[in-house]
Amino acid sequence: MRASGTSWSVWRALSATARMAWSRARGASGGVRIARGALLAVVFALACGAAHAQPRYGLAPDADAVFGRWLASTCIADEERALVEEMRRFAPELAAAFRRAIAEGPPAADVARVRAEAEARYAARAKFPLDEYRITGVNREDLDRFRRVSGAQYVDDQVRRYVLGYRANAVAGLGVVGGAEARALLTRIARNRADPLAPAAREALKVMQTLR
Repeated sequence: MRASGTSWSVWRALSATARMAWSRARGASGGVRIARGALLAVVFALACGAAHAQPRYGLAPDADAVFGRWLASTCIADEERALVEEMRRFAPELAAAFRRAIAEGPPAADVARVRAEAEARYAARAKFPLDEYRITGVNREDLDRFRRVSGAQYVDDQVRRYVLGYRANAVAGLGVVGGAEARALLTRIARNRADPLAPAAREALKVMQTLR
């Protein structure tokens, strides 16, 4: 069984419960240690790419910094205009880097880090006393499914989400900086309905139209 959207809704509901657990436990003997573990178990942190020890794909340091910021972004609304302008300054270099990121995915070291962090979150989650708190915002069936997700299923799902998010961000970036070669690649991806990157490619092609 693969973890689904159910897990996400349960994590959000548990986040609020963990904050209550933290508040209640602060005054109890030993409670701080327990509450910290509970909080770690329930607050989902989307793993972003780690800072690279050295520029990837032969990028100059300034271009690599922009490349890394874009790939690590989950919400860039407040800085989108400035970041897009910076990306277009390095368009030829970044286009080549984004194409490779789409094909290769994140560095193995980053994937290993995400896997280790997910394993730690799952281990902490297992210690959270679910039966001691009233969980609101999800129904009993969702909570039962959440309980049945194994450690391997949870970790594999987190890694899958991270890798797909990284590649989807690269697709979006290519829509900002790419030229004719980028358009051809994005069109191929967009037309393949079996490709999980197809929706991102279709949006990237729309962006290319607006930036022409």
